[in-house]
Amino acid sequence: MSYKTILVSLNDLGRNQLLLDSAAGMARSFGAFLLGVYVVPAIEVYATFGLEPVIFEGNRDLFQNAEKSVRAAFDTILKDTGLHGDIKVINSTSPAIAGEVIGCARRSDITIVHQPSENTALSVVGRDFVERVLLSTGRPTLVLPRSGRTDLAANLAVIGWSGRREAARAVFDSLPLLKQAKRVKVIWVDPEMEYPHPGGLPGAELAETLSRHGIEATVEPISTGGREAGETLLTAVADSGAELLVMGAYGHSRLSEMILGGATKSVLRGMKCPVLFSH
Repeated sequence: MSYKTILVSLNDLGRNQLLLDSAAGMARSFGAFLLGVYVVPAIEVYATFGLEPVIFEGNRDLFQNAEKSVRAAFDTILKDTGLHGDIKVINSTSPAIAGEVIGCARRSDITIVHQPSENTALSVVGRDFVERVLLSTGRPTLVLPRSGRTDLAANLAVIGWSGRREAARAVFDSLPLLKQAKRVKVIWVDPEMEYPHPGGLPGAELAETLSRHGIEATVEPISTGGREAGETLLTAVADSGAELLVMGAYGHSRLSEMILGGATKSVLRGMKCPVLFSH
């Protein structure tokens, strides 16, 4: 198993070079095709009571004007690295870009995006965009932190294990990256909360399965001690010095609203290293 089509979302204009550098490094290590996706959003129309609707064209104009420079940066990274790839520019019929990126991501092996910033009120790559990509693609999403390490070559990768479907999906979606890591650790936060009798060493059976893939993993069950599970996991990752976290993305959609679970939300907010999420 390997990643053969790596998608990188290029609408986070201020972070695109970091995204491209990380995505290109990953594509080079797997001999993968690099697909850049750039979406020009439609104009936004706001209904008003008894007045003419308000039309906002700022986002469309911003991304239309930036298209040439985004193409140039993508072409340069391909030329400099010798990678095979292509950039797909989509003129969306919606002011939101998530639907277009999700459609492309469902045809890719893995998608790379940036951690949302806290100030996302007017951004087309705000928190809702990242959350929708995590929960809607059916494919793994690699989220790079806004501050901290963005290099994807991990000496130590941590698996945030829970025994649940999403965690299992994340582990096996991440096998190519786990095989490249020098060390792998399975951390199970409060295993007794998921299973009253999780076994003599919770997570040992997963480590045994990974060993058949040539991945030697250590196991460390930990307790929250009353803290939130996501914060506990992030503390363990920071204390271990891990450069990659692998975990399930827990959540569901309610009409058009994406609802993340508490642990997923905490990690997405506080992460300082790349995190591979699967739902």
